[in-house]
Amino acid sequence: MILFQTINRHVDSSLETVDQEALDKMLLADIIEYCQERGLSTEGTKQDLIQDLIYWKTNTRPIPAPSTPTLYTAVDSFPESTDVTHLNSREFSALFLDGNATGLDIPYDALVLGTKLGSGGFKDCYAGIYMGEPVAIGELRLTQFNQVDLAEIKHEINVLKQLRHENVIRFIGVCTHPQHLCIITELCSKGDLFDVIRKYKRPSFAQQVMYMYDIALGVSYLHTRRPSIIHRISEDDRAKVNDFGLARIRPKANALMHTQCGTPNWQAPEFWSSNPSYTEKVDVYACGLIFWEILTWGEFGYPYQNLSEHALYVQVKDNDVRPPLGKLVQLYPRNLLILITEMWEGEPILRPSMTHVVERLSAYLT
Repeated sequence: MILFQTINRHVDSSLETVDQEALDKMLLADIIEYCQERGLSTEGTKQDLIQDLIYWKTNTRPIPAPSTPTLYTAVDSFPESTDVTHLNSREFSALFLDGNATGLDIPYDALVLGTKLGSGGFKDCYAGIYMGEPVAIGELRLTQFNQVDLAEIKHEINVLKQLRHENVIRFIGVCTHPQHLCIITELCSKGDLFDVIRKYKRPSFAQQVMYMYDIALGVSYLHTRRPSIIHRISEDDRAKVNDFGLARIRPKANALMHTQCGTPNWQAPEFWSSNPSYTEKVDVYACGLIFWEILTWGEFGYPYQNLSEHALYVQVKDNDVRPPLGKLVQLYPRNLLILITEMWEGEPILRPSMTHVVERLSAYLT
């Protein structure tokens, strides 16, 4: 399954909260996705597609997106009201955990909330303690979710509990208190990779390669499962993949994504196409940019940080511009830099698989 596709965006499927002005501000790729979900033509200019969507909204009863059948069939298990906080604990738990979830339903009073680690568009993250073990607690803001979002959360919980890999964050359980819906995972004490690059001095080449290798292993594993990505660094300096799919759940159509891989700077050129098609190769492209960040270690900021969205479209898709490698040539093996350039190739078919990336990186392990 595709990794970065699942976190790219989560639009309001009904268009109820989206007006002409909001559509004008959206990426062409978002507009095309709206049209594809409704069986509308994707040919024409952005304004042509917007007018088709406005007409559809005015004259058509909203229907579920055909591309997400699991999500929409799951909605039937939720009350018609979006306010589910009136349910008792057992009723609320039944919405998110099926019958074979023994041991995963964690009482809220068994959790000790500690330092707040950060906030996203839909949840607050805390360091905490559960049964004497340090954990990460992601508390979702229930008032900001509709039925579709809640069904997606249930689906993602069912995915999370199946994942077992050294380079994937360990899922511990769910707190389904009617006032506190929390996802409990292992705690990576050093935080996410984006912050580690900015907080710590440049590590050894061996450690940089290990970060890249860990990420490649985790993403390669997820390509055989069903995913989403944030990179986190554990106390022993191992990189792990976290927030599978949950990062794409957004309370509003125009909410800012808080995972760098879901923003335009990390998106593959095919996202900018008038008829975008997604394969696992979009993940390979994004990982290539992340590997560049690991090697430059913040010296040049993040990819294309000074470009507007329109400039990104022109430079990345039309002009095939990529981050600079000049200063890295004297510092790192030539074949490693060649691998990165292959990973961010404009044509998806030319990019290696993540399994192949793992094999290539293993040559640099000490």
